[in-house]
Amino acid sequence: MKRDTTRPSPAAPLPATVTIKQTTRHPLSVTILLTIMALALLAAFPSAANAQRFDDVLPSNTAYAAIESLASRGVISGGKDGLFRPNDALARAQAAKILVGWKGLTPASSTKRTFTDLDATYRAYVETAAAQGWVRGYSTGAFKPYNSLTREQMAIIVVRALGKEPDAIKLSAEQVKKALAAFVDRDRISASARPYVALAAGWGLFAGDHTGRMRPTSPITRAQFCVVLFRADARLTLTANRQALAAFMDTYLFGPRNSPITGEMVLQNTEWYGIPPLPQLVILAAETALGDPRYGGELARNYNFGCLKYGRTDTPWGELSNGKISVADDDWYSFPDAQTGMMAFGRYLKAGVRGHYVGPLTANPPDWREFARVYYGEHVRGFDQYLVRLKDYENTYRALAAEHGLTI
Repeated sequence: MKRDTTRPSPAAPLPATVTIKQTTRHPLSVTILLTIMALALLAAFPSAANAQRFDDVLPSNTAYAAIESLASRGVISGGKDGLFRPNDALARAQAAKILVGWKGLTPASSTKRTFTDLDATYRAYVETAAAQGWVRGYSTGAFKPYNSLTREQMAIIVVRALGKEPDAIKLSAEQVKKALAAFVDRDRISASARPYVALAAGWGLFAGDHTGRMRPTSPITRAQFCVVLFRADARLTLTANRQALAAFMDTYLFGPRNSPITGEMVLQNTEWYGIPPLPQLVILAAETALGDPRYGGELARNYNFGCLKYGRTDTPWGELSNGKISVADDDWYSFPDAQTGMMAFGRYLKAGVRGHYVGPLTANPPDWREFARVYYGEHVRGFDQYLVRLKDYENTYRALAAEHGLTI
């Protein structure tokens, strides 16, 4: 959805300080829910006060938060030289060891010999992972522990470790096709791996590179594997605290603004399309002030919360439209209700521009410049001000959540 100078100006920003008013919409005790959610969510993120653990993983590294979080839990470790070597390819046996630690299991101490080529370094971890059904060997009886783990193999073992293999297997051919549509090289994904890659991509655990390629047979790096597990942690936390997070958004964001959007709609987009709640809220606020028609004008009244520009109706989001509306001599999608409008918004963030937005929006923190470069247009007037607006909203919502002892 690249912008141009004919586009109506984005909605006026919220004030720097958000006024909070209590509502009686949700009789559920928000205080209790937020406390429970805070304890669960805070454990998933490294404290800013923690010293950098690895000399070769700087805070500027996009995988920094993921690596620090897993290291703080003892899931990963570096070498004696203090290096993590984030860009090195991850070996299959190393992946098994990390998964065992990530799931909090004690490695097996038995003398079982499932595979013919394991040495003492990784045998207990691989045997434990195999006993859980996460990893398997080759028809020769070998595991090939020091071979690099490929990206499609990563999808398979992580989906299994999440207990989602049955869900992957149940996906229809059409569902798999749609989930993989964003990858330019989707035809290179092995037939047996396709449902696993589809489910993992649908969960937002990974996206293609800047060219839209999944590169299924390429090695995954140590840093990339950490990012996938970090995102899986966030997804699991979201699932476990769904009611609390929805109540927070409704009570403190959507309710006070009389918005037809609900927290549940935001979380559905997270579940279906892998886009975290925070960037959704930021974009919604920057575009249509969280869906309040008084701020979003005609676009918000027609449930076009993401300001989706009218084009082909055979896109994943255009097929949901009930027509188009004209605003300032430009055409935009219109949707029949808020649920459909938010679904279209989520689909666009997931699949738009060959899945470009998934990477910037699932980064921690979100990469607003890379997002806005395509979404807004780097050379369009007001680009720098739009970046400031996005960051201001991010800071506002992080602070609002922090006031209630949680991370959003």
